[in-house]
Amino acid sequence: MDCRRRVQDKNLHDTGRAALLRRPRIQGRTAALPCQEDEDFYHAPEEELILKSGGHRPPLQLIMGTIRKIVTLIWMGLWGALYGLRKLFSARLWRKTTAPAATPALTGEHAIMLVAARGGDVRAQYQLAVCYSEGRGVEQDYGEAAHWFREAANHGDINASYSLGVCYANGQGVAEDLESAVKCFRAAAEQEHPNAQVSLGVCLQKGLGAWGASEEAVKWFRRAAEHGDATGQISLASCLLNGEGTPQNQEEAVRWFRKAADQGVPEAAFKLGQCYQSAQGVAADEMEAFKWFEIAAEKGLPQAQYELADCYHHGRGTVVDLQEACKWSGLAAGHAFKPAEDLKEELEKEMAAAASGLPETQPIS
Repeated sequence: MDCRRRVQDKNLHDTGRAALLRRPRIQGRTAALPCQEDEDFYHAPEEELILKSGGHRPPLQLIMGTIRKIVTLIWMGLWGALYGLRKLFSARLWRKTTAPAATPALTGEHAIMLVAARGGDVRAQYQLAVCYSEGRGVEQDYGEAAHWFREAANHGDINASYSLGVCYANGQGVAEDLESAVKCFRAAAEQEHPNAQVSLGVCLQKGLGAWGASEEAVKWFRRAAEHGDATGQISLASCLLNGEGTPQNQEEAVRWFRKAADQGVPEAAFKLGQCYQSAQGVAADEMEAFKWFEIAAEKGLPQAQYELADCYHHGRGTVVDLQEACKWSGLAAGHAFKPAEDLKEELEKEMAAAASGLPETQPIS
């Protein structure tokens, strides 16, 4: 490229010069930007502003990239400001609507616990908080519970940190504050508290009180799962099954569902049955699917009860049995599960037609 061409390009795109400026690099690291009086910086050689790909610089692309960054920063600022205002006014509203009430005097072991808690006994602080939270031997008082959870958390009790996070997340005894909940969950999660790890993962996955970060969420789900936490195992398996925040790995997902199902979690058994039914991570096996649906259904999971009824209806993994199908669809319908209500109605029509000797209606596909 000759000097005339470069001068012409400079004149044409002078207005976009700010977007083309690059920070100088010194020995592999970025140097601080010079002050505005440094003329050498603002008149840097044109070669530094030309892309290596073809010798041409695309000022429009660079300008658009800069605009996107500015818009992102503005949005982050607005989000932070709105969240701060919401936090401020929700705290004020909570203080107005929860007038302080006299705490009933404690007696017996609870009075002794209170004295110890006031003296800085962390174990007593946590136990007293649990008593207030659950109404164990004292009148239930979420405000007092949150107070003593905070005291114990400030002294490093990880169970108290997690419980205080739950208080903030649910607005129990304190104004709802998801950002503070995330801080509490993180403090406990970093000290290997499985429930806090799962709760932190959920907040990061759904963008509750923190910017959405599905990859970090998977990290916390995995740490909880490796500690044997069934909820963490299900959460990790679901991410692996769908490729959310991690590369899809259906075979590993099935392994984690099985671990949670072996702990008696009906949701995990149901998911495992679905994997066998639709050949996700395992070979299709209707008998295995039926087995896991039955395990989950017997634990009262409506979705599993519906799937079990459907298996009996169509003879998938078992023999056709309209009586059993009607029974399980009725149980699922009792939980206001609409597909089960429709299936129960269909089965009743088929059974009535069979009893009267009329031709059965064809099942709705």
